[in-house]
Amino acid sequence: MYKDGTVCDDDFNDYAANLICQEMGFGGAKSWSSGVSGYSSLQSGFPTRLDDVSCSSSDRSFEDCDYNEEDEDCSHSEDVFLSCSRDESADMDLSESDFYMIDSNGRRFNESGKEGLLMFRDGTVCDDDFNDNAADLVCQAMGFRSAESWTSGYLNSTNDRFNIFLDDLNCNSTVTSVEQCSYMIADHNCGHSEDVIIACSNNAKEVYQLWNDGRSWAVGVQVQESEISLPRMTGWLCDDGLTDYTALRLCNEILGTRFGKRAPSGALLEGLPFRTTNYTCHYGDKCRGVAYDEAEFACNNDTERAAVYCYNATEEYEINMQSAEITNPGGKIVLKMRVKYLKEGEVHHLHGDSAKDKISVEYCGRPIKLKGVYGRDGRYKVTGKIRGRPCSQECIRVHIGGVVYHEENCS
Repeated sequence: MYKDGTVCDDDFNDYAANLICQEMGFGGAKSWSSGVSGYSSLQSGFPTRLDDVSCSSSDRSFEDCDYNEEDEDCSHSEDVFLSCSRDESADMDLSESDFYMIDSNGRRFNESGKEGLLMFRDGTVCDDDFNDNAADLVCQAMGFRSAESWTSGYLNSTNDRFNIFLDDLNCNSTVTSVEQCSYMIADHNCGHSEDVIIACSNNAKEVYQLWNDGRSWAVGVQVQESEISLPRMTGWLCDDGLTDYTALRLCNEILGTRFGKRAPSGALLEGLPFRTTNYTCHYGDKCRGVAYDEAEFACNNDTERAAVYCYNATEEYEINMQSAEITNPGGKIVLKMRVKYLKEGEVHHLHGDSAKDKISVEYCGRPIKLKGVYGRDGRYKVTGKIRGRPCSQECIRVHIGGVVYHEENCS
């Protein structure tokens, strides 16, 4: 009600609903509609007192809006029904059905692979906090399998016909529905150059899997044609762009191990080609790759298949000294060694280099002062200086964490 009459829905929108609720002391609008419903006899007893209520995203109070206090062309079938919320966040509930796409002519469409302006109710979506996971979840809300691509900017002049109505849509990697994301409705700090433009897809879903190649895990790519079909192996991941963090995510999400890192690349297996390249994961976001045959630059050598090391805490593993070469030039000790960490039933190699800080060397029963331990990934060079008088047998023992793992010239 406005003064002693009803409000007409001409030009009324979500911004107006939000600001009017705030004017009445609420946090914001929960929903609004128009009509007569079951209140027709009540409505007919009042005149229409407010018409053409027009509020935009830049308006901060109802006083900033445009409106007409004289009814010119309304009937009670256009009366506004408003539900307000006491939630001080002033956010209205977001629903999956609120999203749709329009083309450059402003027409709605629902076509796989076609790029369009992402809409939320009667406005656009700002790209603040928007990410790949948000794109996938929005496309799924509109009935697609996933997002094919997204960007932000202008779709011809279509954007200017609408207000920006959704901002700060933040979907981290743990949420499975856009309704679980955080967001702001009818409040933003964006321009139309930040409007989300998106293309959705119903193409087969790629599923990444790890195969034990004997010393590490090979990263393979499977394709799942439908939600009920089993994935089938189609090829391998090219090592371009693979980072330790991406390896960690693959290990954690597929094998459940706590740690992971990039491993030396290997040769193609099973007669299958490269399928994906530049597979990258970002903190708090979904991992993404590029189709191998669409990449401008990609692996051109069959030995560039991506591989990762997956492991849990180093302390759970046994240390294995694979080799040690000791020289004793002029009162110095130079030790070159290779170490692996072993655990039954798991690919095991390069577990955080924890042994590096536990190496000590004993010469003739006396510890020598180490000048440095260099190297990484289980390959270390240790240098030290012998103190005291030489002994006749020159027994040398190598300790890791107080345990003797190698000895020379010791009876």
